[in-house]
Amino acid sequence: MTRLLRPFLLFSLAALLAGCAGAPAAAPREPVPVEPSVPLAAPTSLAITLVRSPSCGCCAGHADHLARAGYDVASTLTDGYIAVKDAHGIPADMRSCHTSLVGRYFVEGHVPAAAIEQLLRELPEIDGIALPGMPPGSPGMGGVAEGPLVVWAIEDGRVVGEFGRFAGVDE
Repeated sequence: MTRLLRPFLLFSLAALLAGCAGAPAAAPREPVPVEPSVPLAAPTSLAITLVRSPSCGCCAGHADHLARAGYDVASTLTDGYIAVKDAHGIPADMRSCHTSLVGRYFVEGHVPAAAIEQLLRELPEIDGIALPGMPPGSPGMGGVAEGPLVVWAIEDGRVVGEFGRFAGVDE
């Protein structure tokens, strides 16, 4: 039950942070568990929200990569982007400069569109995926990858294994 409710609550928190970056937050309340009447499924559209710092330029390059892959990208610029990472339980060693939200998942960093497509096709029981740091050859970063980009699966604030290896991009 909490597994189904958590993505909704975390996405709501991200939206609140994006809309109220400078406003004081109300005291948090305990969530009321609600069992959905239908199971979660893959999103029917390719909408993705990319939460990033207003001063980061490489994040815009990643947004362009996702748009070219067919995603409807909404960039949310906020100085509170770290709180989004905290809310989703993204481990410190898995973080990058931005976090994307798609369906019930988070996507941390310059993850190639092919990895996101695999995530949405397979619908694994994880919270999200991450490509830590800002590796050369990853979408939006430029340069040449020194090998495959290793994307990690994350559940409950910890890495649970390798999600996949993906080719760098030539952008």
